[in-house]
This record gives sequence, C-alpha cells and structure tokens, in this order.
Amino acid sequence: MAVHVDATILNTMYSMYVGCVAGALQKKTYLETMRRAGFTEINIHMEKQVMLPDEILLNYMSGPELSDYRAGKQGIFSITVTGRKN
Repeated sequence: MAVHVDATILNTMYSMYVGCVAGALQKKTYLETMRRAGFTEINIHMEKQVMLPDEILLNYMSGPELSDYRAGKQGIFSITVTGRKN
C-alpha cells in the first residue's frame, strides 16, 4: 500500500536537513576544535555517510560533477564522537 506524504511536510523536512548540513564542519576541523577546547581521549564511535538525492544535488552541481561526486570518497558524513574534558 502506497502512502502519500504531503509535499509541504517533505519540504519542511528537507529545509531542516539542509540547515543542519549548512552548519557542518570538516571532520578534521571539528576534531581539532574539540582538542583546542580541552577535550582529550577523543574517539569516533560511528561514521555514516549521508546520501542526498540526486534531485537536490543537481540544484548545486552539473551532471558530470554529480557523477564525479558519487564516484569519489568525499561526501557528507555524520559522526558520533566522545571525549573527556579535563
């Protein structure tokens, strides 16, 4: 059975997600910021690639750029990190 999801709800979900991604940092920068803030014993427990639909990415890159992006090792990742604050 197909379920219809209102387009307004989908747009809201995408807007919230895009806002989160827009504030993202490079992993190296994030970990270095933690170290400078006094955290030690920093561990990455989970790293998961976030897959954005091609329809969204094509708003920001060309078809060939999308192909290169999909074939490469770069992307948007979510990480779960812990550290000890001294």
